[in-house]
Amino acid sequence: MKNVLKLCFLLLLLSGCSSARYARGLTDKEVYERYARHEGSLQTVTYPSGERRIANRRFVAYLPKSYAEDTTRRYPVLYLLHGARGNELTWMDSAQVTTRIDSLVASGKAREFILVTPNMNRYFSEADYKDGRCVNAMRAFWLLNGEAERHFSTVVHQTDSLFRTIPTREGRALAGMSTGALQALYLSADAPDLFNHVGLFSPYAYPTFAALGHLDVYGGLSQKLERLFARAPETYHIFIGRADIFYPHMLLFHRRLTRNGYPHTFTTTPGGHEWYNWKDFMAEFATEIFQE
Repeated sequence: MKNVLKLCFLLLLLSGCSSARYARGLTDKEVYERYARHEGSLQTVTYPSGERRIANRRFVAYLPKSYAEDTTRRYPVLYLLHGARGNELTWMDSAQVTTRIDSLVASGKAREFILVTPNMNRYFSEADYKDGRCVNAMRAFWLLNGEAERHFSTVVHQTDSLFRTIPTREGRALAGMSTGALQALYLSADAPDLFNHVGLFSPYAYPTFAALGHLDVYGGLSQKLERLFARAPETYHIFIGRADIFYPHMLLFHRRLTRNGYPHTFTTTPGGHEWYNWKDFMAEFATEIFQE
């Protein structure tokens, strides 16, 4: 029965991938020109990737307005992952994430935090990576190899080294949409001591066939979840639209978590695998994290 369900799920993925909308991501110049009105400041960070095929990756950090005004204060960090055919700039482009966070903070609905949006694509070479380009959606979706996940601790280390963060589990949140939500699910399970808040926006819980060759990252989910929830994150929130291609699958995953007594929140909304949902999911998640 499990194999039948997995097969049905993979067929659903294949049929749904072409219908889901993904943002292409903008260049640095386009993003900075388009979203120059936000209250804080954007910084692009190039860091040693640690990977064999490419020397460096990039992430974008958004620092709240008070960061420059109060030079002794430390801030929690939300790591926010893009989906297939995105890059480190996609959340800025498709969700105007910085202005939305500013609005939540100004209204008192969210605490100030540093936002980090890393590039999580698979790249074959330096030429393939050039300028952190967005990759083909089918390639991003089907060729997950765990390389970005294996070296994600470097993103955390770089962030803690460069900015005044709260460098503990309590000071970190991780979220993503679609393929980025799959990566967030496994990153949090693989490193249970890193993140105290986990947000999964339209996720799927089992990777495609290609990832089965990388079980150090994508294998042993049952054991990893048991270890994660032995000291449960303060927030573990799954968001999904009832018309989303992954909804039936995530309903089963939610029931699996419930059956095992793992504390989490499962929120469903109208609509499907679209940015109008992901924008709202991100906003709601931002109001839940880092609350005292």
